[in-house]
Amino acid sequence: MGAINSRTTNEIIRKVRELVKMNLITQETRQLSFEDIKPKRLTRYMQLIEIIGNKKMTAREIETIRSFKYPPKRFDMNCTRPRLTELVNEYHELIECGTKKDTETGKSVAVYRRTTEQEKMELDNINHIPYLY
Repeated sequence: MGAINSRTTNEIIRKVRELVKMNLITQETRQLSFEDIKPKRLTRYMQLIEIIGNKKMTAREIETIRSFKYPPKRFDMNCTRPRLTELVNEYHELIECGTKKDTETGKSVAVYRRTTEQEKMELDNINHIPYLY
C-alpha cells in the first residue's frame, strides 16, 4: 500500500470541508422551513379537532371536509396525516378507535375520535402511573 501524498490529503480535506458546508446549508434551510410551518400547524390542529367533533372519522374523511371548508381548497392527505399522528401521539387530543375500509384504496385505515378527559389524563401521565404485575 502506497503512502498518501500531500495532494491526495489536500483533496480529501477540501471535499470534507465542502460536505460540512453543504450540511450546514441544508440544516439551516430545513430549520427555516420548520419555523415557517409552526404557526400553520396550530391552525391545522384546531381545524382537525373541530372537523372531528364527536364523530369517528378516517383521515380521508377528515381531509375531504377540510379541503372544502378551509383554504387552501385543495385535497392533500400529506397535510392531514402527519397532524393526526401528532394529535394522537404527542398531544393526546385524538385516539385511534378502530379500522374502516378506505373508499378510495379499499385498504383498512385507522378511524379517529376525540379523547375523553379521562383518556387524555391517563395518556398524558402514562409514564408516571405504576403498573402492577
